[in-house]
Amino acid sequence: MLDRSYRPASGALPFSFRSTAVAAGLVCLLPHVSFAQSGSSAETASTLAEVTVTEKAAPSVYGEAVDSYIPQGVEVGKTTQSLREIPQSVTVVTRQRMDDQAMRTLDDVMNYTTGVTREETWLDTTYLSRGMSISNVRFDGGAAGSTRSGNRNLDMAQFDSVSLLRGADGMFGAGEAGGVLNFTYKRPLAKRQTQVLLSGGTLNNYRAEIDTTGALNQSGSVRGRFVAVNHDRREMAEPSKLKRQMLYGALEFDLTSSTIATLGASYQKDRNTGFNASLPRYADGTDIGFPRNTNFGAPWNWINRENTTVFAKLEHQLNADWLLKTQLRHTRFNEGINAAEIESAPEPGTLLGTDWWIHQAKSRERETSFDINLQGGFDAFGQRHDVILGFDQHRSSNFYRSLWPRIGPADVFNRIPPADPGYPLGEWANGSQTQAQKSGFYGSVRLRPIDRWAVILGGRYVLQDRNTQHDMDGALTSKSRESNVFVPYAGLVYELSKSASLYASTAEIYQSQAGKFSAPLPGSPLDPVRGRTYELGIKGELNKDLMASAALFRTEKRGQAVYDPAYPQTDWRGGCCYFRDGYQLSQGLDLEMTGRITPNFQVAVGYTYNSNQDRRKDNAQFSTVTPRHLFKAWADYRMSGALRGWSLGAGVVAQGSNFRASGISAYNPSTGRYDGAWTPYNFTSPGYAVWSARVGYAINKDWSVAMNVGNLFDKTYYSTVGYAGYGNFYGEKRTVTVSLKGRF
Repeated sequence: MLDRSYRPASGALPFSFRSTAVAAGLVCLLPHVSFAQSGSSAETASTLAEVTVTEKAAPSVYGEAVDSYIPQGVEVGKTTQSLREIPQSVTVVTRQRMDDQAMRTLDDVMNYTTGVTREETWLDTTYLSRGMSISNVRFDGGAAGSTRSGNRNLDMAQFDSVSLLRGADGMFGAGEAGGVLNFTYKRPLAKRQTQVLLSGGTLNNYRAEIDTTGALNQSGSVRGRFVAVNHDRREMAEPSKLKRQMLYGALEFDLTSSTIATLGASYQKDRNTGFNASLPRYADGTDIGFPRNTNFGAPWNWINRENTTVFAKLEHQLNADWLLKTQLRHTRFNEGINAAEIESAPEPGTLLGTDWWIHQAKSRERETSFDINLQGGFDAFGQRHDVILGFDQHRSSNFYRSLWPRIGPADVFNRIPPADPGYPLGEWANGSQTQAQKSGFYGSVRLRPIDRWAVILGGRYVLQDRNTQHDMDGALTSKSRESNVFVPYAGLVYELSKSASLYASTAEIYQSQAGKFSAPLPGSPLDPVRGRTYELGIKGELNKDLMASAALFRTEKRGQAVYDPAYPQTDWRGGCCYFRDGYQLSQGLDLEMTGRITPNFQVAVGYTYNSNQDRRKDNAQFSTVTPRHLFKAWADYRMSGALRGWSLGAGVVAQGSNFRASGISAYNPSTGRYDGAWTPYNFTSPGYAVWSARVGYAINKDWSVAMNVGNLFDKTYYSTVGYAGYGNFYGEKRTVTVSLKGRF
């Protein structure tokens, strides 16, 4: 059914939409109870109790008007489903939870998401789940794309929720085993309202948001939404600063009583100056112990990033059983970098061995995706069965140029940077131009052969997955194409009771290795990485607002490229040569509980145990930065009685030790330098727990104030442990942010 929760209460609805609209519409028009104690779940329940719904309403993926940490529905698999219907682990971070924990960027969200490990790099952050990269993203359930530079700064003010499906989702084009992120945009509403947020805190962290929505004509058939953000803050590594502007707008049209069209656009610009928090160790591997505000870059460093997206969606209800959905999305991303940094590890005593380097780069990425699907159901053998059939296509291009010249020796304790050489300082030395395209048909059927049982069968037929790369002079350096590949999926759900389900699933991994070749030169393209994710679990509703789940998982990933030592990498053909020989095994346990324990007490708790092994390297860990034990929790309690209006929140991110498997050059007595034999070495970060807290007060039903404290006990720790010469990042020190929120 089309979700018409945004329609005005007086709007006449066609018969096939009526029951869904009444239930969903009342939820959407409820007051934003996050601002006042008067909007408790008990009052919400009493309001809904007055409505009689004659047929089951479809769950809504939009939850910003509902004070809850769990969604009614999610759209991780093209169609809206409840969490219990999905035979894989899914975590949803709702708008309410983002507001309570002051999550402003994707990096904030991923830091608190169950099972996710953050791995910081010099210019960005990589996210891992179950030891494997989370490299696929969707928006509003559309075609799967890939993460890109700067994604960690993606601003959350434009989104209603963020969902993470862990494990492979090759059926819908997201074949990497780490999982796929789905971002649900805020939707235009019929009820006119404007929300504002003003915040300030330590590190000169200042933010202003405005979010306005409402009907644009008398009938409510045209609705609009506009969100604007201005955010300035100083980074811990002085004198680094970040400035961000973000704009988001959407228009929604009722073209007919059964057709909805949506047009939207977003623009985000980030300028990060004076950056480089990446730190080295001594050449013998020991920690130097720099202060947390240490910066190994130049004060004139800058990164400029611009991300512009336009999208269009169309939903047409063909009849009471079938819905046609289509989505078109285009993104343009530009990035420029001008920086100097200190590289390599200093020798103990002499401090020799480090140098200043200049890094300049520019890139232009263009990405277009299209998705169309038909979803619905039919009756047979006394049961209802669901079907989805679709086609998607994704095209991308990337233009990249860079320079990385050495300037001269550096003193890590007296960091005098070189002068700004100008941008660019000369002709670009390296570059590439890459074009990629993938397309395929997908389909699944959810059969219910008997009561309580559901069998999900489906797959993806890859029409093409091709990649072409040229060097900066236009010469072809690599070309590969895969086609006519089937990626299967199977799941089973058994309803133990009206509130609990057992499930099992197996999902195929399909990951292109375009641009990587096997020997001999000039090389033959490697086949894609293949493998499977297996999952067995239980999901239950402990009450109508509290969900718990437990899952055992096992992932076998085969055929990943590993270097062929007989063919060293060369500048002219960096894609050759490799063996398709990798065999990675990841297995473990996910536990999660999210929602409302009492009307005033909400929690989000997750624990993950992971064991990962490289079966081609004596079963050593392939993702050593992934801890075996990872625990994340947040709780929020709203006072009653004499303290009515006050709320308290607290949370923790705790993990076991992790390490980086690398090596150092041993001390050479004949030279007095660390230029001897290469010796394997593990750089270890001990386990840690980082606490956060919140205190809030609802001034009235429309205005509230809150104070959030990050790293409550000001713990010093490495959030990412790197190598001897670079890549060691401190976790952020204690921060305090005070926010004022209002609505009118």
